[in-house]
Amino acid sequence: MKKPTNKHNLEREIKSLSFWLIVIGIIHIVAAGFLSFFWGFVLIAFGIFSLISKRIIVFLIFGILIIIAGLSNLSNSLLEIAYYSGSGFSYLWMILGGFQIWWGVNEIIKYGKIRKGKNF
Repeated sequence: MKKPTNKHNLEREIKSLSFWLIVIGIIHIVAAGFLSFFWGFVLIAFGIFSLISKRIIVFLIFGILIIIAGLSNLSNSLLEIAYYSGSGFSYLWMILGGFQIWWGVNEIIKYGKIRKGKNF
């Protein structure tokens, strides 16, 4: 039998993740000239889905989404550096992309641990 605190912690973490996805999505839409309007919409939609579903699958989906965003940031930065000599922001986005990939992989690992009934 699983501890009730694990379920409570899981629900709290899903709620927190959902809230921050919506907030970051709104920031993306408001700052659409600097950030991606498309990703803002995706983040808000997924945040709402996470709030409604409250299932552990949100960790897997979030992990995949953040890896895709990281790969996009990383590849765009590398292309900008290779073809246009880049700028300071290119390197910043490259570092952010690497961090997002690492974070996404950890979310997928967390999903696997939760499915196996382990603490996360």
